[in-house]
Amino acid sequence: MAALRETMRTLNLNTTSDALREGLRLLSREAAEIEAAEQIQAFYDGAAPVPAGVPPVCAADHEAADEAQW
Repeated sequence: MAALRETMRTLNLNTTSDALREGLRLLSREAAEIEAAEQIQAFYDGAAPVPAGVPPVCAADHEAADEAQW
């Protein structure tokens, strides 16, 4: 509950209902992004091609992204 209250203060959410609505909005957006990514993968039968001049991503790039902190 303390984490929820802190999050509500940070996001200026006045009620638990506001926090739940925001959480559902974010979950819905994430689901839409996942669906779009799946549709792109299905269309290209795997990963989408990268634009000309963009180097392909390697395992080290993925590891660096996983380690990145925002």
